[in-house]
Amino acid sequence: MGNLRRRFRVRAALVAAILVCICAPTSLRAQGLSDLYPDFTKIQKPGELDIVGYGQAYASDKYGELGQGFQLEQSTNRYVGIFGRLTGYQLWIGGGFDSPLSPGSGHSSRLNFGRGQGGLDFNLYPGTHLLVSGGQDFGDSHAAIIEGDFSSWLLAHSFHPVNFSFSSTHNFENRVTSNEIDIQAVVLSTEKYMVMLGGGGAMYFGGFLGGAAEGQGGPDVSLWYRPWNIGISAQAGYGDAHQYGQINLYKALTFLE
Repeated sequence: MGNLRRRFRVRAALVAAILVCICAPTSLRAQGLSDLYPDFTKIQKPGELDIVGYGQAYASDKYGELGQGFQLEQSTNRYVGIFGRLTGYQLWIGGGFDSPLSPGSGHSSRLNFGRGQGGLDFNLYPGTHLLVSGGQDFGDSHAAIIEGDFSSWLLAHSFHPVNFSFSSTHNFENRVTSNEIDIQAVVLSTEKYMVMLGGGGAMYFGGFLGGAAEGQGGPDVSLWYRPWNIGISAQAGYGDAHQYGQINLYKALTFLE
């Protein structure tokens, strides 16, 4: 009941804030937007096209997964970008375990599916971004999904900046909501390298999980090589899938238009 009351207060506060913005005079809303986001209505010049390629691997006692894809993002103004993302997945299910994509259909040694997404990237504040997207799976999964990704740099001008990130995805096929959180601090930064240490985890709710929640977590480390704009991160830990390990690779390219 306590959690329900807290959720209700949060929703009420959000509704109140939205109503205040909607009911405020147009001139006040325009002035507030101009003060907070100068030149919001101006097209960014020169424009930027960002391309990020990525690959990931995950292994646990219950299942394994490979993923690879890329994201394209086109700037509009200084505060909003439009992006598209395409990812392919290969999912291996452990013997005797049901498919998490479609419970009740039996298990398969391998499932292959792709996911296309599109959405907006909001630059809320220097070093703080919120990405909101929707998409559709194809192949062995046919789910529609909605996703939100938040990332913010704290203590940006200190010797050890901290990055906080949060991601939430809802799958409309199995009705499961997946939430991931990660906190990392820069422990070493040179002209060529940046090393980060921290920890993170994931929680899963709803759908075939019923009233139960599952999760996992552990420490992680990241390395970024500046001259090539390439990075690698790794995490190991324990959870409902028992011991697990994962690794991510990513490469970024930026083109001025």
